[in-house]
Amino acid sequence: MRLNVKTSLVALACLLSGFVAKAQDEGAIKMLKQFYTSYITEEAKNDVDEKKINLLKKKYCTTALLNKLKHMELDADPFVHAQDYDATWINTLSVRKDAKLADVYHVSYLDAYAKEKNTIKVQVVKEGNSYKIAALQ
Repeated sequence: MRLNVKTSLVALACLLSGFVAKAQDEGAIKMLKQFYTSYITEEAKNDVDEKKINLLKKKYCTTALLNKLKHMELDADPFVHAQDYDATWINTLSVRKDAKLADVYHVSYLDAYAKEKNTIKVQVVKEGNSYKIAALQ
């Protein structure tokens, strides 16, 4: 009888940890979709409001990432791997969890002009009750 109770408790713990991991993945995916939808929408405007862009980055990115980006010399926007923006990217925007790496997600969109899928690897961390972008690849 003791063995069955221990086995049941271990199985329950594994099941619960799976639910927690799935909830975390869903929270991170939701955050990434919100960020990328807002970011691309704002960047694709004729008159880009840099204040709004900076507020979005501050809300959705870690301070460490923002500080790192300030000191980098960039040829393209690291959030979208492009120099220009197109609001139609939002229509094909997708986010999926990396199968092997913890806290890493693949954000993809179809660049209709270049006729190719663009994918950005994004590391997400939880700060307090919020998920934030911690690294871009």
